[in-house]
Formats: sequence, structure tokens, C-alpha cells
Amino acid sequence: MGEDPAARLDKPVFVAVIGLSAFLLFTLELLAGRLVLPVFGGSPAVWTTALCFFTGVVFLGYLYAHVVATRLGPRSGGIVHLALAAAAVAAAVYMPVNLATLRFASMPAAVNVLLVLTLIAGAPAFLLSTTTPLLSSWFSKRGGDPWWLYAVSNGASLLGLMAYPFVIEPTIPLSAQRTLLAAMLALLAGGIAVVVATGRRAVMATDWSMHAQQPPGGGELAVILASPRPTRRRQALWLFAACVPAGLLSATTTHIATDQVSTPLLWIGPLAIYLGSFVIAFSERGRRLLPAVERLVPAAATLMWVPYVVRGSWPAGVLIPLLLSSFAVLATALHGRLALDRPCESYLTRFYLVVSAGGLVATALVALVAPIVFNDVYEYPVLLIAGLVALAVLPGPASPSVGLAPGTALRGLGTRLAPYATVGLALVALLAPGSRDFALAVGTSLIVGAAAIAVGRSPRSLVLGTTVAVVLLMSIFYSSPLTKVRTFFGVTQVRQAYNGAAHVESHGTTLHGLQFLDARRTAPTSYYTDSGPLGDVVRDFRQRLPQGGSIGVVGLGVGTAAAYVRPSDSMTFFEIDQAVVDLARNARYFTYLADAPHQPEVILGDGRLSLVVAPEGSFDLLVLDAFSSDTVPAHLLTREAMVIYHRALRPHGIIVFHLTNRHFDLVPAVASTAESIGFDARVRSFTPDIAERAEVAAYPSVWLAVGNADDVVRFEAQTWSRPARGPVLTDDFSDIMWLLRPR
Repeated sequence: MGEDPAARLDKPVFVAVIGLSAFLLFTLELLAGRLVLPVFGGSPAVWTTALCFFTGVVFLGYLYAHVVATRLGPRSGGIVHLALAAAAVAAAVYMPVNLATLRFASMPAAVNVLLVLTLIAGAPAFLLSTTTPLLSSWFSKRGGDPWWLYAVSNGASLLGLMAYPFVIEPTIPLSAQRTLLAAMLALLAGGIAVVVATGRRAVMATDWSMHAQQPPGGGELAVILASPRPTRRRQALWLFAACVPAGLLSATTTHIATDQVSTPLLWIGPLAIYLGSFVIAFSERGRRLLPAVERLVPAAATLMWVPYVVRGSWPAGVLIPLLLSSFAVLATALHGRLALDRPCESYLTRFYLVVSAGGLVATALVALVAPIVFNDVYEYPVLLIAGLVALAVLPGPASPSVGLAPGTALRGLGTRLAPYATVGLALVALLAPGSRDFALAVGTSLIVGAAAIAVGRSPRSLVLGTTVAVVLLMSIFYSSPLTKVRTFFGVTQVRQAYNGAAHVESHGTTLHGLQFLDARRTAPTSYYTDSGPLGDVVRDFRQRLPQGGSIGVVGLGVGTAAAYVRPSDSMTFFEIDQAVVDLARNARYFTYLADAPHQPEVILGDGRLSLVVAPEGSFDLLVLDAFSSDTVPAHLLTREAMVIYHRALRPHGIIVFHLTNRHFDLVPAVASTAESIGFDARVRSFTPDIAERAEVAAYPSVWLAVGNADDVVRFEAQTWSRPARGPVLTDDFSDIMWLLRPR
């Protein structure tokens, strides 16, 4: 049955409503993540939990769409959906504003994030997630092909992703974005009303035409009965194929954000690729690319696990393109297989429901289960291998020449190895100038990966070869730590160093503290040495307050700052991760807290939120040393945060920021932000000599001292200087990804 003229006239309405809904869904996802991020310490796990939340909402939305499309008629279904639209608009208007009041210390952080997201985005996200499957189903009942609307939906989602960090976030204040969201939801509700009104007329006309032209027992029911019902095995394969890319989306984002910063500008890369792979897979022209994409799968899968087994200081300009391009190949290949196995339109909503369930299962495993079950990010290689398994069991493109097709030992070897060898040689050339040892380790992994590709002449042998290669290399490059703990805030581990003479703690790939076990046990080390910038600040503090004073430290690490405490001083640490507190207090690993002549107090919670409730004028010196792996959470650097710090200072007090970073030049922005509320600033970059490195494990560091002009000018006599000017960071505009330092 062809499309009637009235239905063709309604096409622009369907495209507009589905497009607007998809656009809003993904801008809402980024907005909600942005709103929740500061409340939970800027942890990358906030975003993976947000992905879990939104995939869960999408699943519920698709379930709703399936029920409405299959159980309710056009009139009753339209009324129900309009009522849902009105409720979502009202929820957006009355969205909670002060999210800090929704942070409950007694509640697991991941569960708390889900609760906050439910309150601020649950109803709008549910409405937006129902639109594509429900309207696609209504469109198919008018005789149109609904599958291209899925490509339209994902294209609009992709547009929303790109618009948020590049247009919306830089130009519209965060507070105003909420109001704009409510207005756009109201516009969407109006569009849904138009679809419902025109849909009732179209269905009535279609029903009359079918009644007049077809014999009794015919029509849509006959089409459904004639179509084979998808078997449970087939639906299980859909679930598996949808699960792997969604899980890799979360795992890849976490892998990238661990040493960068959790921010919308970084979140959109993997998510945009994920959506783009759907656009390619479910559009007629895009499917023409699938054979070529599958030829790249062996190379992409191998290149994706190399940074996992060889961990270290990967330059952002190398790591991010490598992971994103490899993820693009795998996601497109998997979604291509999924699209090739799609059912007839009669089971459209069931297909969407199973696909959304796969996304929910994957993101829940990565965000909620993996941090409890694993003490490291082991789900990442597991998902990579699972992706190869999915490609081995799903129906593939008709062309027999794709890279995963079975054949003899040498057939297609050049095709499989050529792109891999090209990228591998480029990687070694880029990494060698920075560290030859690191480049050698990467090169060794690439050689093992080449062997896995050579063996993987069939899908199943590629799975086996990849599994053996990953396990082998992990056994080579991974030395057993003294302890390793994984929480919502990341992976923290303690290892021996200096031939067993010291213990070091690292978070992600970044060292967060070091203590010697010998006579140097009480000496401050690493970034905090007495000859470094923090030593200058402490000496100034002692000269100002010879009788003792109060010190606040945001970020505990291993408690190294406690080495500077005098019996007459008081020190308070603010730390968000209970695991870090437990390690710092465990004398088997570190004793800075236990050795302090005056026992420091440790307050569990985000430093900024904790200082809000601290008594005014609490500290003579405030040290901002909070890091999530290698990055300072952005919400600790904004003008609003500076106001909180100023309130916590006593007269003539000093704030000192630890801004050492491999990827970002934070000093100009933080200095200008401090100056925007009347402070003055001085900076010192410290490079230890060989003797300091050997004696006290001194590390290069960058510190910024902030205070009244008369109080910080004294530091100029100790090689501190005026910093360069930069942008002012605010809670509305605080995306520090724009401060990325080229390397």
C-alpha cells in the first residue's frame, strides 16, 4: 500500500517533531551532566552514570512507545501522549535549582547521581525518548517507510551534541539554559498536538481505503500475521549487538576523561560517533560504507586496546584521535550488522525496545556494576573482545571480501595489516621524542597486535588472537600493586618505588603522593618539597604567624601537606573519596597523618561544598590541591568558588592553587578569575635538580598564590612572578577544555 497524498503532506511535521525531540534529548543530556558534575567533585564517573540514566530512560520511553503503538488506538494514544507532554513541560519549569541540597553523604555516589538526574531531567527525558519510536510507528501506519526517520532522529541528536559545547554552552548562561529548555519543550508539545490531530484524520482515511479495497481479514493485521515473528535467539543477538557499542561508549569516554577533564566538549566525541554510526547503519547510502568499514575492524580493535595495556603519559593529541577513530569503526560495524538484521515494520517498536535494552544493560554494567566488581577498568578489554564476538555471530554484509571473512592463512593479510601498520608506525614516531622507553613499550604491543591480526583470518580466530594478545601483554606490563581500590571517583593504587624505599599512590595514571619509608619519612616529597613553591608559601605562613595558625587543604592525597604542620598549627583536609582517606590513614602504606605533631582533621565531601558551610574566617592558609587523576575539577576554579574561598580566609590569608598539569595551561585563567574578585596573584614553576629528585623525589610543579596585593607581593623575592592574563571562569562558563595546551 502506498502513501496517500495527505500523509505525504504530513511528512515535514513528522521530521520537524522527531528532529526537535532528538535535538533536545541530547542537549538535555549534556545540560544535566553539566549541572550534576560539580556536586560530585567533577568525577568522570558522573558522565558514565548520566549515560546509564539516559539509556535507562530511553528504554522506558521505548517500552512506553511499544505499548501505546500496539495497545492503544490513534485517538486514545494521542490523548495519552499529549498528557505526557504537558507533564514534562511542567516538570522542566519546576526543575530544582540548588542541586547541592540533593547531595547525601550517606547515599552511594552513583545512586545519588541517578536520584538527582531523575529530579532534574526524568520527565522531560522520558517524553523526548518516546518521540522517535512512537511517531515512527504512527508514520508506518500511514504507509510510509519509518526506518529513515531513525536516521533523521540520530542526525538531529548529533546536531544537538555539536551545538551544545560550541554554540549553547559558550553563549547561553547555564541558568538560562533551563528556561530555554522549558520553552523548547512547550514548542515540542505543540508539534505533537499537530501530529496527533493530523494523524487521526490520516488514519481514518487510511482505514476507509483499506476497508473498501481489501477483503475481510486483510489489512495491517494480515501483514503482521504474514511477517515472521523474530525468534528469541534473534532478539538476543540484537540485544548483544546493541550492548557492546553502548558499553564501549561509556568505557572509552572514561578512558579519555581520566587524564583530561570531564566536560561536555570531551563527552561529545564518543557520543557523536555513537550516534553517527546509527546514521550510517540505518541510511541507505550509509550502508554502502559497511564493507569498507568492516575491513578496518581488525586494525581498529587492536589499536584500541594498545593504550589500555601500555598505560602512561599519552599525549592528548595522540590518544583522543586514536581511540575515537577506532571506536568509530567498531561502532559502525556493529550497528551495521544490527541494521542489516532489522525486522519488518510490523516489529519496529519491538526492535527499538530490544536495542534500547542493550544500551541500558551495557551502561549499567559499566557505571554501576563494574566499579563494585572490578578494582580496575577491566570492562574495557572485555567489551572490545565482546565486540569481535558479536561480529562473528551476527549476519554480515553480502560481500565476501570484507576483512572479517574466512579464508586461507594468507588471504587478505595485506588488507588487514596495511592500515594497522600505517597507524602503528606513525604512533611510534610521534611518541619516541617524548620517551623512548614508552615508545618501545608501545612498539612491542603493536608487534604482538600485528601477530593477532595475522592469526585472525576469520572472525573467531581474531577473537582468540586478540584475547591471547591482551592477556599476554597485561601480564608483561602490569606489576602487582600493594593495593588497588576502585570507587565512583576512579582507581587508586599504591605501589613500591625507589627500590622498595618508598610507597607511591596514583589515581588513574597520575602520581598523587609519595612517602619514603626510611629516615626521610617525615620529609615532604614529590610536588610538595620544601625547595618548591609550597615550601615558599609555608615559610611565609610561619613568618606571618610564628605562634601558629590554621591551614585548610582541599584534596588529601597521601597527606603530604601534614609534613608542614607545627604543634601550634591546626590543619583540616577536605577529601571527597573515602578510599583515599582510608589509604592515607593506613600505616602500612602512609604515615604523614599519623606522624603530624598536631593531628589533622579530615572532612569527607567535596571541598567547595564543605567550605560553604565552614565558619567564616576559618583559615590563614588555604591550599587547593584537588585533582581527579591529572586534572583540577573546573568547579573549584570559578569566580563563585573564589568568593567561597575568600569568605573562609582570615585577614591577610593566602590561597595557593596547585595547577601542575600535563595537558592544560590553567594559570592564566585561574589568576584572572581570582583578580576578578579583587585578589592579586603570583605564580612559580618549579623544576627540581638531579639531587632533589634523588634525595626527596622532587617533581616539577606549578603553583599559584592568591591574596591581597600587599600579601602576595612578598613572593616576588622568591622567584614568583605575575601570571599572564586569561579568561575568567564562572559557574555559567567554566569549560576548561578550551585551555588545552598543544603538545
